[in-house]
Amino acid sequence: MPKNANTATKFADDRAKLVADLKLLIEDAKVLTSDAGEATTEKAEELRDQLQDVMAKLKTEGEQVKEKAVDTKNDIEKYIKKNPWQSVGIAVLAGVVIDRIMRD
Repeated sequence: MPKNANTATKFADDRAKLVADLKLLIEDAKVLTSDAGEATTEKAEELRDQLQDVMAKLKTEGEQVKEKAVDTKNDIEKYIKKNPWQSVGIAVLAGVVIDRIMRD
């Protein structure tokens, strides 16, 4: 067989093998994509559930912090109304301390 015929036959064989490998690769990619899609959906649902749990906890804790802040604000307002001059003195003292700290 001449060298060119041998090269052509080898080229045809390589091409056929390459096409077969590409088809196999495409099938594997389809399977992997399908599996990944299912895994991603399951993982997404799991993450969504975890996120909902965290959001519920944050909402509950946020409401508790808000209630404490409102209670503290109300207590401070009551104290200021009962002791207006002491409140003014505390405010002046705090202002002086802050002024000294800022100058240094």
